Amino acid sequence: MTKRAIIGKAVGAILTGTLLLFASIPASAQRTISGQSALALSAYYNGTSVSAEAFYQQYTLGGFWETGAIFSDNSLPLSIGGRLYYEHIAAAGGYLWRLAATRSRSCNWYAGAGAFAGIEWLDPMGKLPEYIDLGVADIRFLYGVYARTMLEIFLSPRFALLVQGAAPVNFSSVTGFFHWQAGLGIKFMLN
Repeated sequence: MTKRAIIGKAVGAILTGTLLLFASIPASAQRTISGQSALALSAYYNGTSVSAEAFYQQYTLGGFWETGAIFSDNSLPLSIGGRLYYEHIAAAGGYLWRLAATRSRSCNWYAGAGAFAGIEWLDPMGKLPEYIDLGVADIRFLYGVYARTMLEIFLSPRFALLVQGAAPVNFSSVTGFFHWQAGLGIKFMLN
């Protein structure tokens, strides 16, 4: 079974489980109101490893804005053999619009975009042999934009499950321009 088939089956199982869970929970009459804030913690799979992010979010009438931090652990194959491991550590912020919601707002679908800036750290653990010279600095400035979609499912008035996907575009990375991410997270309402 190929890696792509395994990932496809895992994503299908997660989405099916989420829909079954949502169907079995009575509506909580959650109303996300303008000015209400939340903390969202998520884990992503980016094709090579699991990454993490934490965002402070505040709702508006048509969606929410977010600001937070992203940590992405990545790797790519080298033409001479082996893998180059690298990390992206960045501050990020953006806005997501509510595209659809249930009447009780216990399930909401958002999409939006944002920007990020931070560092790209090449070979942070020093795994490359000394004779390999990448020709660039090990730590570089990183910046770019991201597109994101998120399904928010409230399991209680103060707690939500997140199913999301993102596509960051890195303008300054030497390791690649575009990366996809799929992940799960949790959201805690703060007020």
